[in-house]
Amino acid sequence: MFRRELLSIVRSNPASSGGLELVEGIEENGDITSGRAVDPATGKVYPVKNGYLDLLGSRASADNVANLTNFLPGAGPLYEPLWRVRSLTLLTGKPFPNERELEIISDLVRLDRGGRYLDLGCSAGLYTRSLAATLGDRGDVVGIDISPSMLKEAVRRARKLEATPSFTRADAENLPFADASFAGAVCGGSLNEFGDPARTLRERRRVLEPSGRVAIMGILKAKTSRGRRLQSFLSTGGVRFFEPEEVLSLLDHAGLEPDPLRTYNVVFFAGATRR
Repeated sequence: MFRRELLSIVRSNPASSGGLELVEGIEENGDITSGRAVDPATGKVYPVKNGYLDLLGSRASADNVANLTNFLPGAGPLYEPLWRVRSLTLLTGKPFPNERELEIISDLVRLDRGGRYLDLGCSAGLYTRSLAATLGDRGDVVGIDISPSMLKEAVRRARKLEATPSFTRADAENLPFADASFAGAVCGGSLNEFGDPARTLRERRRVLEPSGRVAIMGILKAKTSRGRRLQSFLSTGGVRFFEPEEVLSLLDHAGLEPDPLRTYNVVFFAGATRR
């Protein structure tokens, strides 16, 4: 699903000064479910297939092994039931349901303002569909990911919830959107897997409106020897873990004014405002 009116903010190429235009497609209440969109500046055509706009084509855009695992068969359907629904409970050592996580993220990004929101590294779309369902007709949510399997599953789960976010296959380090297009941007765990987290933060600041908000959930460096050993193993696949001061510094250097971190064992939630 991709809302037709959002094609105007898509910038598929640095040379593009305008958005995409729909060439042909099947629409349901303004949402494109399949079809083709063209960039008038370059003439390049991008498909909408399996319910999402694909701006990457044959490019994998994976920075590391951790990213590549998202391309494995079954990665999308298995991600939430096997890991995501219990991940924060396991990481914090206390009951931490998805509903509590979503409440914190919504509060940090100030979803109650309404407007347009971006979910970076959306995986199977937990944040994307939940924020879209909460917003209703008061705004739009766009989820991006590099994995076709994840995006296909994200579309399926959104439809099941009867939410109508938009999904795009795109790279978080080179966001394909016009400057100041979003009221807020969220990210659930993906900051730990991005190859260049500083660049992704600068990019999300660029696409934020003045005083736009960022809300991030991520993982800190472990303090126990067992936790450090596990994180050392995971880091060989490209996953990185942060000190609290490092998270605040990354936000500050990206041009974002950070709030105090909210920490729960190794899990952190960070909010920040575009300067």
